Amino acid sequence: MSNPDQTALDSVRHLEQVRLQAIRTNDADAMALILDDKFIYISNRGKIFDKQSYLTAVRSHELTYSTDLDLTETDCRVDGDLVILVGLMRGHARIGLEQDVFLHRNMRVWRERGHKWRLLAWQSSDLLHG
Repeated sequence: MSNPDQTALDSVRHLEQVRLQAIRTNDADAMALILDDKFIYISNRGKIFDKQSYLTAVRSHELTYSTDLDLTETDCRVDGDLVILVGLMRGHARIGLEQDVFLHRNMRVWRERGHKWRLLAWQSSDLLHG
């Protein structure tokens, strides 16, 4: 990996840790600083969130993450101003009144804008066994 690519990847990996802490503590203000204005999230259930609807769901406790939530990285791609991370999401959350157990494959797409990396897209899928 070239030095600029490694620098980009290191920056995004640091922000992933900041984001993970914000998710575990349901800190919508910290999340707002990390999410791109054009952010889109597709949950494992197929629900689509933009930045505003995602932050509203966290602030209203419609979506509440547990402190055991973890994100792993199993693969990555760096292409100019984009970094794509692939991994697993494990843990628990409450969605509405329903408790959810996460064991999802997910992809996170980060984009650099004005020398700042922001999460542009996040997509989760259930793991199929068998």
